[in-house]
Amino acid sequence: KEGYGFVSCPELFDHFKRDVYIDAQRLPDGAFPGSQLEFTWTVSARHQPQVLRAVVVERNPSELAGADESLEMSFLEYIEPLNSFSIVVEKRRHNSRLGIDVDPSEGKDMLVDAISAGLVSEWNRRNPRRMVKVGDRVIEVNNVAGDAKAMFKECRNATHLNMTFRRGGPDELGEGESVPSDLPSLTVVSWNVLSSAYASLKTYPRIDPAVLHVERRRAQAAAALHRMAAGVICLQEVDCQLEELGIHPDVFESCVAQRPGGRPDRCVIAWRKDSFEVGPSGFRLINFDEHPPPKAFAYDSRTYDTGNVGLAIELRMKRDPGKRCFVVATAHLTWDPNLTGTRTWQSHVLVDAARSLSPTPRVIVCGDLNSLPGSPPHQLLSKGSGLASAYSDVETHALTNSNADTGPGGFAGMIDYIFYAEKWFLVKQRLQLPTGDELRARADDGTTPTSSAYIGSTGSGMGHAPPPPPPSPPPVPTLLSGRWPSDHLALAAVLELSNPEAAEVDWDLV
Repeated sequence: KEGYGFVSCPELFDHFKRDVYIDAQRLPDGAFPGSQLEFTWTVSARHQPQVLRAVVVERNPSELAGADESLEMSFLEYIEPLNSFSIVVEKRRHNSRLGIDVDPSEGKDMLVDAISAGLVSEWNRRNPRRMVKVGDRVIEVNNVAGDAKAMFKECRNATHLNMTFRRGGPDELGEGESVPSDLPSLTVVSWNVLSSAYASLKTYPRIDPAVLHVERRRAQAAAALHRMAAGVICLQEVDCQLEELGIHPDVFESCVAQRPGGRPDRCVIAWRKDSFEVGPSGFRLINFDEHPPPKAFAYDSRTYDTGNVGLAIELRMKRDPGKRCFVVATAHLTWDPNLTGTRTWQSHVLVDAARSLSPTPRVIVCGDLNSLPGSPPHQLLSKGSGLASAYSDVETHALTNSNADTGPGGFAGMIDYIFYAEKWFLVKQRLQLPTGDELRARADDGTTPTSSAYIGSTGSGMGHAPPPPPPSPPPVPTLLSGRWPSDHLALAAVLELSNPEAAEVDWDLV
């Protein structure tokens, strides 16, 4: 970027205590961060090593063939989320029948076997977003939980019923099983794959330089995407041909939004040709620089012109008898921690583009939003847009991005999301996300979270000294490693059309 760079060479570093300077004009074709170079060198007038001539050392194909085996497979495990919701019904003199058949004979919850006329069916008609369905389990009634017989008794005796149901979950499923359903579904992936332009030892100074090798990282990303088996793939920071990521034109179609100003990366939405086709509303590219905020935002182009992009597309399910359409939108919002207002405005532009593209209410918004849970951009999406996060129940402790060398204590947090219109979709499965402690426990250096108790006594044994403050935990390890090709984790969700017959709606009324 500045016309020069550096080559990491341990032998020369031991002698000069610095990396080897290389002028951009001497950089060989095909060299990226992580490439291995063979070079001659000299010493400058300032007694600093610098490259004279260099060639790229070709990578052994056998190293790339093992990309699949080297992946951290725990980042690619689908789980059944515990989708719980509550309903409130009031028995009346002329109608006290719940209208659900359950078996309270044993266990901690009650499986709903059938639904007939009664208070629950009335609830379903009034609340299509939280309908009770056959296969749901009653897990709590008026604060009574963990005892099916006690909950059944409460249902019989109480007039006011606050009932909590769970849909899906490991307790009722065998390994590898899913809740059977005839409703159409789709698997959506969102992932910032880390452009080679931003993967350098300056940003990640403590990782092995071989980790940055672009061909190996792309081979790992392709293996990960293959294992996720998604029908719709939303990517950020793509800087290569999609075939290098395993997205082949004979299987997928795609549309892209290139970042302006000569930036190398772009956002991509790809979809399987055998499962989806572009809907009548087509797609829309979003250059956030072309959408300045109103004057109330005190617009300043130095703040709002960030070169970030997104895109939205309407897709139609080929295998769905109703050929229903849905909209998918993705973006990479600005990263600058001081530009929260800019990210909030970009979030608004992204959601508005997704809604205005098509009359369908079935909307999915995902991407690298560079926003922590509870921040203004996150609140706009989770509370002000009619959308729900597929990871809402784990956002406070799970993470999607980490770099141990960002700031004095590193950075780790959830900044990537999949939002969906919860009235028309249900999350059936999703990729599991780790916590910071789980990543520390998996660190290559063996670092694990520990806890200890300390009691200090005085010399006379007559009292206890105050315990010292607990030590600060070590930084969460950087996700980018030999076992993962990016500093971001992938998100994936299996979304079922839970309300497939819903008519088109006016978003302003939602």
